[in-house]
Amino acid sequence: MDGNQNKVIDELFNFGTEIMNKYKIYPYTDFVVRDSVIVSRGYNYERESGDISMQSAVTAIRWAQESLEVGDLTGYTLYSLFEPTILGFDVALWSGIRNFVWCLNSSSLPKHYNKLKYTPLDYLKNHPGKITIKNGIREKEVLELVKIAKKNKYYPDNLF
Repeated sequence: MDGNQNKVIDELFNFGTEIMNKYKIYPYTDFVVRDSVIVSRGYNYERESGDISMQSAVTAIRWAQESLEVGDLTGYTLYSLFEPTILGFDVALWSGIRNFVWCLNSSSLPKHYNKLKYTPLDYLKNHPGKITIKNGIREKEVLELVKIAKKNKYYPDNLF
């Protein structure tokens, strides 16, 4: 990863920590980025909206489309603190996003993901050259944030 990508990841961690502390939720956060410029910041907005589709990747994409007044996000990258769910991944694909960067792999936090036998990595394997994925970046640091969220029983742990 280059220096600009590292800066985006640093900012993603800062935003995730801010969201976790402010809303008492897991730091599910995503950015929509183009040319190292963050155009949208999303977080898990399910509890506030009452809409279970308002996951962090989905909110980042929706808010990017609204602010840019476009539907097509071809050329943009989705940066995620956590591996996108299938919903978030599909919304990204439908919006034109083909580049993905995430820190924590779903296999490291399985109870927070549906037990599907299909993941974004399977899509990459089945459709070579269609998307790019950089994953598992600074995973140990995200797991430290998860420890804090678990200790404090932040949403969604307070549901389990």
